[in-house]
Amino acid sequence: MGFLIKFILVFVAIYLLMKGFIGFLLGKKTGQSSTFQQNRREQPKQTDRQEERIIEYQKKTFESSDAEDVEFVEIKDHKSDT
Repeated sequence: MGFLIKFILVFVAIYLLMKGFIGFLLGKKTGQSSTFQQNRREQPKQTDRQEERIIEYQKKTFESSDAEDVEFVEIKDHKSDT
């Protein structure tokens, strides 16, 4: 029983050490990528502008397109009384 508790404690300690070491390594990388995070914060503004440009383009193409005559067919639901 004592062996099982020691094994679990050693396993948990190794897990925490590895997690801390990986966090330390990734911490250095995040310091270098701070400019990337700033660019990501500015990205929604760019997407808003891009969406506005797309909408403007679609409006222009819609306004410049030729109108076509379309025949509509009326569809009625036939309910059977059974």
